[in-house]
Amino acid sequence: NARENGIFRSYKINGVPSVSILSIPAISSMLHLLIVGAIITITAPLLFQAPLPVNWVNFILIFLVTAFACTGLSVLIGVISSSSRTSLLWSQLIFIPSMLLGGLMLPYSMLPAAAGKVAQLLPATHAMNAFNGLAMGKTADFNAWGSVAVLFFTGALAFGLAIYLFSWDSRNTTRRGNLLLALLVLLPAVVGILLF
Repeated sequence: NARENGIFRSYKINGVPSVSILSIPAISSMLHLLIVGAIITITAPLLFQAPLPVNWVNFILIFLVTAFACTGLSVLIGVISSSSRTSLLWSQLIFIPSMLLGGLMLPYSMLPAAAGKVAQLLPATHAMNAFNGLAMGKTADFNAWGSVAVLFFTGALAFGLAIYLFSWDSRNTTRRGNLLLALLVLLPAVVGILLF
């Protein structure tokens, strides 16, 4: 919305760097995720008899790397989208399959092999695999530390691509790179499929 309304143009005129414009919403989102995650972690055992993590250090690490990957993807979606409606559609393209295939509603072990490979393209699958294998004391479906690496590199690549593809104005038709470069964000997951 800020780009559509010309707010970014005024930021550019006043010398605000694009990295600041992209990092502020990401940091804000990560703080919100931290608060919500803390509330859920504290209340879930009390209200729903949910088990507590077995390894708290790994739990916090996986939470942070998952939040990093998801906020990186959200910033990249915001950068490549031409409007707020388009960003909503791109977000749903990731969110809905994540709910269905990412291990949140249906365990990864119950998926057919082909669907499992598609699910490994989603950050939610790697997050659930890492949480199960490293924090909750359960068995991981594939390499849990590999999932942490995939999440970290997905977040780093998403932020890097967002900075590279950032456009100050929606009316400006020239961009530094082709929007299809955003698909490179899938590279860590594809490498993960091949290695794990």
